[in-house]
Amino acid sequence: MRIARKFLQLTKYTIPHGKEYLLTRFLPKKYKTDSYGNYYYIIGDSPSIMFTCHLDTVGSVKKRVKHIFENNIIKTDGKTILGADDKAGMVVLLYMIENRIPGVYYFFVGEEVGCVGSKKVSIDFANNPALIKNINKVVSFDRRSDSSIITHQFGDRCCSDEFGEELANRLNSTGFNLKMELDRTGIYTDSAQFTDIIPECTNISVGYKHEHTTQEYQNIDFLKRLCKSVCNINWETLPVKRDPSVKDNIYSATYNKNMNDSSEYSEEFYSYFSEGDSSVKMYIAKSVIKEEAELIKLYLLSNGYNDLEDMIWNGNNLYVYTKYNPTYELIGDRSTLMEFIPELSSVLSDKLKKELPIKPTIYDDWYYDYHFYM
Repeated sequence: MRIARKFLQLTKYTIPHGKEYLLTRFLPKKYKTDSYGNYYYIIGDSPSIMFTCHLDTVGSVKKRVKHIFENNIIKTDGKTILGADDKAGMVVLLYMIENRIPGVYYFFVGEEVGCVGSKKVSIDFANNPALIKNINKVVSFDRRSDSSIITHQFGDRCCSDEFGEELANRLNSTGFNLKMELDRTGIYTDSAQFTDIIPECTNISVGYKHEHTTQEYQNIDFLKRLCKSVCNINWETLPVKRDPSVKDNIYSATYNKNMNDSSEYSEEFYSYFSEGDSSVKMYIAKSVIKEEAELIKLYLLSNGYNDLEDMIWNGNNLYVYTKYNPTYELIGDRSTLMEFIPELSSVLSDKLKKELPIKPTIYDDWYYDYHFYM
């Protein structure tokens, strides 16, 4: 497979949810379709690992993408997103299939609108464990940048450090100059749907940045190196240590229900902001988080969320809890919301910190403290 060529083919158009079928011509022969519109392919008699990506891109309209090339970077003319989230992950899966790496390969639909396809599959798996009797690992190739092995999603542990460290070590030792490391700042994605039933679930960086925006770009050199690396390790023998029945949240060290504590900054409240050609993680003042949450609440109530009962806004991701869907569901990240709430596109520089001024206070059930009740 010519990796760059395949990536360009897959990102020729944006693919909103409902249009994923347009990509079936790129799938391997004899792929199968489940009852929810997801596509899958199996290599091996009883593989213990499931590899995933998603086919849809953010947005509701199919658009032609004009590619712009700058050395190893592929981006757009600024009029559309690129769609590297998650066509880069799709390239990886197709490359692994071509190289006959054992595994269950799932191409999910509707990730960008609430993990529609993976959520339904996970329910089936939970109700019928025989469907996954051999599966103890889920690896989603869907993460920004070039170094992350995700161990937590929205604060909840999704894979053990032992699994993550061994995976990073193996990838970094393939000779393709990878520098993978553990990352606790994952958001809610397809792999998170399986954390209650499958021990080790993670996401791996595939080299895109500024996803969900017209500034999105892909490091194609990194994608080439990643594709070659993932075909040069033994996935079946990775250690499986995490117990899915044991809940482990990074915000559970202490308990404090007072948002007006002495620190204006905390590790829970952050987002990613452009600085030159880079995307930099910065911590956002709590006063800004409160103001933004009020704007978001007003927007939701005036745009169909009449049954809204609660919401979580940490500066980077929005979760809502409604009367008719009593679970916290990811609505989108900051870059997605900026399209509808322009005020989120900027934060005063004196309300941002690259580093926490003091050691952060970590809260138990912090999300209850900072909900904005109706």
